[in-house]
Amino acid sequence: MNIERLISRGVLGVALLSNGCAAPVASTAQSAPAASVSAPEPTPDAKALRAELTAVVRAPGFLDTLPAAQRAKVISEPLEPGMVVVYMVDLHGAVRIAEAADLTASGVTRDALRAVVEWNLSVTLPVPPAFKCEPGTIGNITHDAYFESSRLLLTKQWTDLAAAKGHVVIAVPRNDTLFVSCNPTPANIEQLSTSIRNLWPRADHPVSPAVLSWTGSAWEELKPPI
Repeated sequence: MNIERLISRGVLGVALLSNGCAAPVASTAQSAPAASVSAPEPTPDAKALRAELTAVVRAPGFLDTLPAAQRAKVISEPLEPGMVVVYMVDLHGAVRIAEAADLTASGVTRDALRAVVEWNLSVTLPVPPAFKCEPGTIGNITHDAYFESSRLLLTKQWTDLAAAKGHVVIAVPRNDTLFVSCNPTPANIEQLSTSIRNLWPRADHPVSPAVLSWTGSAWEELKPPI
């Protein structure tokens, strides 16, 4: 299989999203997280801003590309192995860096931010019914979505997929490209490594140079066999 054929040649910008990147909204039985246990009922404006809180996953060097004034305000945290979560506000056509003032205005505490963002992402990044992840194959969940690498944060999606399909490995060389293989063969893993070598060096928004394996609760780098 030439998995490069799965990739669109277009590269999305850091702020502007393509018209086709929004994933369909899916219903879920999971309850939305509370912004704060002791907080009063948020205003309509606060609820609207809370629903726009999101995050991107990037290589750590992304922070160095931000202007110093913006970097001082950014809300981020490490994501192992060797990535960083950067919190954003989704303006539905563009994104901007989230700041402490956004948390105040939305009534979301810093401790609750990750849960709120994961809830929002689970709504905007559902797994399409057509995605099967058959053993020994490589595929995309969706194509060329600006937030596709943010799917790394959706623990329940990966836990459910592993429970249904077995060992899950991925390659996410850039923000809009995420390859998935379930119960991969050695040839599949080599194909994933090749895709990273081809795409990572020229990615506008690189994410990870490693093939990643789902452990059941987190990602880890898949080491080559000795």
